[in-house]
Amino acid sequence: MTFREEIRRQAESARREMVRTGELLTRSEFRARLRVSERRLGQMLAAGSVFSMVVDGAAYFPAVLAEATVDRQRLQAVCRILVPAPSACRLDYLTSPQANLGDITPLNALADDKSYHSLRGMARAWAAQWSRTAVKIYVGPYEPGKSEPIYVAVCETDPRANPWKRAVEAMDAGEYVAPPWPYRHADVVTVFVVRGDAGRTDDVLEARLDVDIVDGIARMRIHAGDASQEPDAISVVGDDTIVDVVHRIALRLCGMQRH
Repeated sequence: MTFREEIRRQAESARREMVRTGELLTRSEFRARLRVSERRLGQMLAAGSVFSMVVDGAAYFPAVLAEATVDRQRLQAVCRILVPAPSACRLDYLTSPQANLGDITPLNALADDKSYHSLRGMARAWAAQWSRTAVKIYVGPYEPGKSEPIYVAVCETDPRANPWKRAVEAMDAGEYVAPPWPYRHADVVTVFVVRGDAGRTDDVLEARLDVDIVDGIARMRIHAGDASQEPDAISVVGDDTIVDVVHRIALRLCGMQRH
C-alpha cells in the first residue's frame, strides 16, 4: 500500500467513525435538524451554504452545520466563502482553533461581531489558496506544442469571480512565473486565462482571447467554452507594451461582465 493509499484509508476510517458518533448525519437527519425541505436543502447545497462529505459512496452532512446554538445565518455565510476548498478541509477549518482569530475556532468566532468580521476576511484569504488563476500571453496565433508564453502572471483568488476580474488581479499581483521584462510590442497575441485547483493535476482553460492591433486599435475575439464573441474594438494608443494592452483589455472585459 502506498503512502497516499494509506492516508486515504485513514481518512475513510475517520469518516466512518464520525458517522458512528453522530458527527456526520444522513441527508434526512440533517434536513430534520435544520427543518428544511428537500428542495430548500438542494438550494443551500448549490449556494455553498452547507456541504456534505462522502462516506462509502453516500453523502453525509457535518452535524455542526445544524447546531442550534450556532448563529446559522453567519455560519452559512462563512460556508459560502469557503466553497473553493474541499469539504473535509472546510470542516477542519471551521472546527480548528485559528491563531489569527486569537486561538478560537471559526465556529466560536460567529458569536462576536468583531471576531465574525475578522473571520470573513480571513476565510476569504484561506479559501483563495485552494485555487490559482494564471494569465498567459503568447505572441502571434497560438500553436500547441510550439508556442511559449512571453508573460505568465499568477495569483491565488476565488475561482467563482469572473475570469477577467481574476485576470486583472493576477496581472496586478506581481507574482510572475515568467517575467521576461522588458515586454515587447506585438500586433497579434493570444491570451489564455487558466485555473488550477488544489488536488487537480490539469489546469482548466476558462477563456481564450485573440487580439489583433492595427493603428492603435485592438480587435478581439473571446472563446469561453463552446461560445465565442467579438466585443467592440478599443483604442490602445499610449500603452507601452503588449502586457499593458492585455491589461487594458482585461479591465474592459471585466467591466462588461459586471453589467
